Amino acid sequence: MGILLTVCFHFISYSFYHQVLAKTPLPDSESALVSSHDQKQVSSNRIQKAGRLLGSHLVTMYPDLICDHKHHLRLYRQCCSGRELVDALLSAGLSVQTRSQALGLCQVLMDEGVLAHVRQESYFQDRDSQFFRFVALEPSAGDHNGEELLEALALLSQLGPTTLLTTILRKPPGHCTDEELALIFEELLHINAVAHLSNSVKRELAAVLLFESHTKAGTVLFSQGDKGTSWYIIWKGSVNVVTHDKGLVSTLHEGDDFGQLALVNDAPRAATIILREDNCHFLRVNKRDFNRILKDVEANTLRLKEHRKVVLVLEKNSLGDSSSHLPGTPGSSRYTVMAGTPEKILDYLLETMSPDSTLSDPIDTLLGDFLLTHNVFMPTPQLCRILLEQYPSLLRF
Repeated sequence: MGILLTVCFHFISYSFYHQVLAKTPLPDSESALVSSHDQKQVSSNRIQKAGRLLGSHLVTMYPDLICDHKHHLRLYRQCCSGRELVDALLSAGLSVQTRSQALGLCQVLMDEGVLAHVRQESYFQDRDSQFFRFVALEPSAGDHNGEELLEALALLSQLGPTTLLTTILRKPPGHCTDEELALIFEELLHINAVAHLSNSVKRELAAVLLFESHTKAGTVLFSQGDKGTSWYIIWKGSVNVVTHDKGLVSTLHEGDDFGQLALVNDAPRAATIILREDNCHFLRVNKRDFNRILKDVEANTLRLKEHRKVVLVLEKNSLGDSSSHLPGTPGSSRYTVMAGTPEKILDYLLETMSPDSTLSDPIDTLLGDFLLTHNVFMPTPQLCRILLEQYPSLLRF
């Protein structure tokens, strides 16, 4: 029953490019570009002010936080260690509850130029041997009221988790700590493209994921006929899928994936992928890691789509496994339900149940579990309608 609940909840040439780009939303005028730039600048100014205010509050509250540090015979003036800064955030009574949350806040400050590493490194580190300086602080921190400080903290806290995760993902594979890998794994639990994969596969993916970002709509990620080198998951933004013969085929959004077909079949790219909007972020797995972790999984996975949406995911098992035959096929392949909508899962279970089956068969145990817990997934009248469609003879009784 637990498996079923998890499954259901988890699922539920130039002229050519000219035509395709015409279908990709771009700013209509120079004024639109200026407006977008102005909005980003205003947002960045707000974040920087919030960061300076927070830094001033910490320095006022802990006068000894900023001082000279000596490490490996080198003297670093007027700075604090990463660990000292995190400890200060945790003890300042600012509702910063965990070191991960504090790490996220500090990385936002670094990205916005409020905080800087003494050796100009890009990542914040919670270590005694890594030193940081506030580049600028908000003057007269004592003149600001508590409400303004809380608003600044709320803004930085909102940005912190994504900033921290992005920073972790930018690290080369093999350079992440166990805690950082756990954060990546937690993020994968919320991505539709990998919902059908087991947790063990997700953990393997967490260790090899690469972060890739592109700033401009209309950027061609790869072209039809190119050699397949990576599998992509859209983490932020959207893309258009286009082909030479059909033009725009579909649009993919956050949580969708693409590029696995060329890797599974060792074939050229079947379509061109074009960014549909600015600032798209992707999680990418290179071909070698894909083949090692996912190729067998993808080659043995069937996805049933309706209206361009996946409604049922089946995984093929070796002959002799106690699972169900694919409906309408007499072959030896047997399949296990991995994910799907409640309606399609029920339809599949009913269609594959053999006339002489017993509840001791795993497939029928799964069906029994579904029927016993159907109220979680669908109302009783809907269940009855589906059962009557499958067994019309019941109407005689």
